[in-house]
Amino acid sequence: MPLWRVIVYDVLTAALILGLYAVFKLLIPALQPTTVRPAATPAPVLETAAPQATEAPGPVPAAAETAAPEPTSVPEPTPDPRTPWQIRFAEHFSDEPVLTDHSYKSPEVSIEITTHSVEENGWTSVYHVADIYVASMDNFKTHTVNGELQYWSTADMMELDREANAILAISGDFYSYQQSGFIMRNGQIYSDKAGWADICVLYDDGRMATFTGGQYNVDEILADGAVQVWQFGPTLLDGEGHAMTVFPHAQGTVNQPNPRSAIGYYEPGHYCFVVVDGRQDEYSHGLLLPGLSAVFEQLGCACAYNLDGGGSAVMTFNHERFSRQSNGGDRKLGDILLITEEGFPGAPWEG
Repeated sequence: MPLWRVIVYDVLTAALILGLYAVFKLLIPALQPTTVRPAATPAPVLETAAPQATEAPGPVPAAAETAAPEPTSVPEPTPDPRTPWQIRFAEHFSDEPVLTDHSYKSPEVSIEITTHSVEENGWTSVYHVADIYVASMDNFKTHTVNGELQYWSTADMMELDREANAILAISGDFYSYQQSGFIMRNGQIYSDKAGWADICVLYDDGRMATFTGGQYNVDEILADGAVQVWQFGPTLLDGEGHAMTVFPHAQGTVNQPNPRSAIGYYEPGHYCFVVVDGRQDEYSHGLLLPGLSAVFEQLGCACAYNLDGGGSAVMTFNHERFSRQSNGGDRKLGDILLITEEGFPGAPWEG
């Protein structure tokens, strides 16, 4: 082969090799995936706030401190306007007055009268029991002829009832015929000498107690708050509330079967009046003292006391006689025990 062909052949071969190299050099990078690199984030520039003008420091007022919360005011409870007895015996009172032929209820007074019969020594006797609750001692009073002590002075029971505006009343202790002893009415002392008869004392706190005649101290009883002292008797129950059978201080006709008037006590604010009809053939004979004592024991009283009986024994209710007074109902009295309240309707006495 001529030389020039060899040279041409070598040049073409070299050009071909260089051409292939160039193709691969340009095409291969274009076929590979391109990775995009994120641009570098410039570092944040921190701006510095211009300093504020500072006032000269001064004293810090107390109010600048954390204030304690004001205490929440608690309203005071409304006081109960009722008396302790109105609260204790609330079920016996009523908001408005209610009057029947044998009962009366109001915010201050509760009275329930029942009538019973009992056999004693073959005789039948009728008696009336007034169960009584009061709001205060203002509802339990006594009344005397002309409102003062006048010896030998008496008046008709209904006259006394109307004068005192009694809701309920019974005969007292015959006080206007007593010249000595310990006698007190509505806080007023009529006689302060210890006597021979048993006495019954009602105190300003509603307690009631009986004392054996000649065995009590007047000053101690007064210092303990006595407001009523009755002197007739005798005492009907012992210290345990049991009926008595012996009555050393009862004399004369008091020991005979009689119409009776008596008072019983349960607790402060709760009492009873008992009146026994008697001396009326075929209706009611009258009780002996043991029979009267048994009545109060059955009633459950803590103590009981006999008052003036016989022709004086009478009970009134709502300005009318409730019991059947013996002797034709014409026996006049010196005093009465009564239950009353302000505003109870009454009428002037018409002779």
